[in-house]
This record gives sequence, structure tokens and C-alpha cells, in this order.
Amino acid sequence: MDEKWVLQWFNDVWSNANSTRLQALATDPFHFHVPGGKSYLLSHTEYLNFITVWGQRFRDVTFRIIDTVSDDNKTVVVYQCHALYCGGWAKIPAKKQKVMMTGMAYFKHQGDKIVDCRLEDSSFDVYQQLTRRLE
Repeated sequence: MDEKWVLQWFNDVWSNANSTRLQALATDPFHFHVPGGKSYLLSHTEYLNFITVWGQRFRDVTFRIIDTVSDDNKTVVVYQCHALYCGGWAKIPAKKQKVMMTGMAYFKHQGDKIVDCRLEDSSFDVYQQLTRRLE
């Protein structure tokens, strides 16, 4: 896979829950791993539902790709994300507050399709930005 798919994944799938782009990029179903070790085998519909809910909580999302490393059928992407928090996450009230997230996504490919996506992100830092609990 060429590197163009990385931008499509972040800008079309994650930012806009684009079903057509998801179908082009990932098998149905595919494995999705979240921080904390949980793993899900998700259909495209289930994954788009997850992304849509996330997009309601975090709006005006923009991604910046910091680095991409590919080897054979694996790709790791380091990213930064800016968004506007609109409420609904971890019982934190909406303040229309801008947040910045960072993370790494590990993708495993089979042919030209993603079969596995592992996400490690800065959720705790986002929580801190929104609550200021540890200051």
C-alpha cells in the first residue's frame, strides 16, 4: 500500500466517518484494539457507529501526521489531533473547549486492506486538559 491511504484513513475515515473510504481501506470485519488491551472484531457498520459517536464528542477534528514507518505488511503512524470537545465523554460537561491529542496507530495489512488497527492515544492527557484535576 502506498502512503496516501494514511491520510485517507485519518482525514476521511476518522474525521468524517466516510463509509466508502472505509470499505476501500479495510476488510469487513477487521480487528480494532484500544488502549488498555481491549480488542474487538468490528464490522464496518459497528466501526462507523463508534467513529460517529466519537465525532459527536470531538468536532472540528484535524489530524497532523508526525511520522509513518512501514515494513512489509505493517505500518505505524504517529499523529497529533486537534479538536473541539462538545461533551459526552467520561461524564465531562461540554465547554466547547479545544483539546490536543497525540497517539500511535499500528496497522496490519493483508494485500491492500487493513485487517488490524491498534490504537494507543493520549486519552488521559485529554481528560486532564478538560478537567484540570491534577493541577
